[in-house]
Amino acid sequence: MPKQARRTQADRREAAERRLLDAAIRLIAERGIKGTTLGDVGEAAGYSRGLTAHHYKTKEGLLRAVVAEIHRRYRQRMAAAGPPAEGLKRLLATITTYLDVGVDVPASRALHLIQKEALTTQSEFRDIMRKFNRLSMAAIEKQIRIGIAAGEIRPDVDPVAQAALLLASLRGARAQWLVAPTDVDMEAVTAALIAHVRRAMAA
Repeated sequence: MPKQARRTQADRREAAERRLLDAAIRLIAERGIKGTTLGDVGEAAGYSRGLTAHHYKTKEGLLRAVVAEIHRRYRQRMAAAGPPAEGLKRLLATITTYLDVGVDVPASRALHLIQKEALTTQSEFRDIMRKFNRLSMAAIEKQIRIGIAAGEIRPDVDPVAQAALLLASLRGARAQWLVAPTDVDMEAVTAALIAHVRRAMAA
């Protein structure tokens, strides 16, 4: 039986960070930001209570890593779904992927709770969500501009305004479902939003 290759220090560090982030996302989804401490995350991940602080220093550092991890997971889901060519079709695929309630519910809940905390005027986490929002907006805006250039989206569409509107629609629908899943038929919402985007943008 062949021997397994020994993991390097970098491999062990990556594995530890992945477990810490998984634990952080799960705890934030269950308890909120204020109810989650760095020590709790280390313990929930199966390590010492001090390991989270060793990796991320502060709660803000941990939340930056959590948001980046949630964004990475979303991009991974998009790639796994085999998204269509860029432009309008990619935009519609984004809607389907984002509103898929069967995947990564804790990450979705954690992201909404972080955003809620960032709404307070003196929140130390405001900059984290501001950067994340810019990334999300830019990704949608890019597909709209590509669609305009390809002639599949009307040239009079405002990419910035439509990106903000679509992102708000996606997050709002997801938030409603997270609060009361039985009150929201997400399949119907997804179909309606896709139809709306086609009407509003398609050439």
